[in-house]
Amino acid sequence: MYRTTCKPNTRIHVADALRGIAVAGIILIHACEHFNLYWSGMSFDRALVAGWEQPVADFMWWLLAGKTYTIFALLFGLSFYVQSDNQAQRGRDFTGRFTWRMALLFVIGWINTAIYNGDVLVLYSVLGLTLPWLGRLPSRWLRAVFALLALQPLELLQLASGMRLYIDPGAWGEAAYPAFSDGGLWDTLVASVRYGQGLTFAWYLNNGRVTQTLAMFVLGMLLGRRRLFYDEPGNRRMWGRILAGSLLAAAALFAPIGADGSPLRVMTAAWYNLAQTMVVVSAVVLLWYAFAGFRRAAGEFMRIGRMSLTNYLLQSVLGTFVFYNWGLGLYREVGIVYGLAAGAGIVAVQYLFSRSWLRRFSHGPVEWVWKRLTWIGAAR
Repeated sequence: MYRTTCKPNTRIHVADALRGIAVAGIILIHACEHFNLYWSGMSFDRALVAGWEQPVADFMWWLLAGKTYTIFALLFGLSFYVQSDNQAQRGRDFTGRFTWRMALLFVIGWINTAIYNGDVLVLYSVLGLTLPWLGRLPSRWLRAVFALLALQPLELLQLASGMRLYIDPGAWGEAAYPAFSDGGLWDTLVASVRYGQGLTFAWYLNNGRVTQTLAMFVLGMLLGRRRLFYDEPGNRRMWGRILAGSLLAAAALFAPIGADGSPLRVMTAAWYNLAQTMVVVSAVVLLWYAFAGFRRAAGEFMRIGRMSLTNYLLQSVLGTFVFYNWGLGLYREVGIVYGLAAGAGIVAVQYLFSRSWLRRFSHGPVEWVWKRLTWIGAAR
């Protein structure tokens, strides 16, 4: 049974910056994909800057695809640990309250799904229900759980058995995409609610994201228990070791292994994403505590990160407005390069909004509502 260390959990500013970096990265990769409309017929030869399309696509996929969500998931696990530990220090069990918090997130996720079919919050809310129970385990057992999940057990089972676990999203996509590409706002909302979570879950399951997301939740808890995000004695040395090990793992896994879409490819790609994620996280943490200039520069992402839930929902509204038929319909007009530029514009708008909002309030609007409803009826 894990017991609190009774050490204070002060605000972790580098975690806010990482959260902001993750949200910005999610927006940029979604914009490259035209918020999933890229996959419904957009081709490189229709782009305005055809010569740059493939290099930019390759670079953005290498830099962001599969990494931004893992950072987001890791920090979700860290946030759970901080909240749970704070309650444990007050002699309170956080299980019931966190379960209610996940129910609220489930509703928020469905609202987001109605706008954009690539929502991840519903999956987070369902997997998050396991965290209070996993959080009771001592760290040595929690490390074993992380190792098992990080090994991608579903893919290992498929390799061992010769079976193929695959959900074909084709029928959902054929039913949904005409509403996104040619319909109005109401058509988009209806199609997203009816088919969005099916499309999303199929993609996550087929690409090993379900077990990897839970693995990152657990890793966030473990890093929280170790207090690695604070600049305490020995932590920089530990982050240096993590950086070195992650760089070696990323280099070893750089070349794709296995046929495209095979369990072996999915499994090794997940390991590569994990290694790259830890390269980014460890490098940011080390630079954050070593250089004031880096803190000032990367600290601007804190504004987005402190309002990560609000900004995650806002990117769905802005992104679908820019690319879908109910808004500007730019998916017809631009390729990946200009799509990326549009995504950068969305990030800039969200940064300015976050900066303005946080000058007046301590929480983002959705964060404030979520927090108030989480603790409704409770004496805090």
